[in-house]
Amino acid sequence: MSTSLISPAERGYIREGISTGIRNDGRSRQDFRDYIVNLDVISHSNGSARCRVGYGTDVLVGVKAETMLLDPTQPPNQGKVVCHVECSPSVVRRWDQRTADDLNNNLTQFLTRCLNQYGGIDLGKLCIIPGKACWVLYVDALVLDFDGNLHDALLLAVRGALFNTRIPELNVQEVDEGEFDFEANSDPEAAQPVPGWEKVPLCVTLNRCGEHYFVDATATEEQCTEAKLSVVINHLGEICAVQKGALGAIPHQMYADMIQSASHLVTQLLSALDERLQKEASTNLANQNGKHVSTFIRKNFH
Repeated sequence: MSTSLISPAERGYIREGISTGIRNDGRSRQDFRDYIVNLDVISHSNGSARCRVGYGTDVLVGVKAETMLLDPTQPPNQGKVVCHVECSPSVVRRWDQRTADDLNNNLTQFLTRCLNQYGGIDLGKLCIIPGKACWVLYVDALVLDFDGNLHDALLLAVRGALFNTRIPELNVQEVDEGEFDFEANSDPEAAQPVPGWEKVPLCVTLNRCGEHYFVDATATEEQCTEAKLSVVINHLGEICAVQKGALGAIPHQMYADMIQSASHLVTQLLSALDERLQKEASTNLANQNGKHVSTFIRKNFH
């Protein structure tokens, strides 16, 4: 998504750097910028996280768990995940309103596809009373700043927020023959993590520039690419979703190479992120003295 115009000379400089394997910020084609993930950053939510990519792209995600009476059109034994992504006014002002609306819709649809059908969350365990009531997880994301690679940053923040989310324990009781009711346990220690959060996938977006492709494009680099491919992969290495962006084509062999590279990179990215998240969970830093937990990843994946 373009944020400003660049001159032909700058475009040529960026493309030449990508071709030679040294980008204008010193990274190689397979290098990511540093990622910082902060947990528990929104009060009055069941879980939250903020992901900052380098000094630019910044995404905030909050998760709210609410009970809901099942609609007759819904599966009787499953809960629900509702996603919404919106760009903040400071980001939207860079584009016209139609472009901003299209971006919001695109990101919302992308996140919905990633979390509902193949997202790993065990929707069956979100059912409270079969055919009657279930949990609904509202996953709301706000783009605070933009410097390229939104899809990757979005799923990093979402995975951190779902890791941080705790769902209150419910006591289900039979009040009459065939009739059930439930009551929430007010003890926060009894709250449970989101079932299947560890299976939530991550995304790597690869960008084609001439005969080469590269990862983690800045906003300026995105203006110099012919096509991009966002590949969503889970902890088992299974491809959950693939989305192509921009107007250019991707040759068949390059497409296959992109998929293979994405699988390799996501595996390492998942390992690096989860290692830090699990370490923080084991020491219970997320709940001590109301302090935020910051997970800093500075690592080049090859």
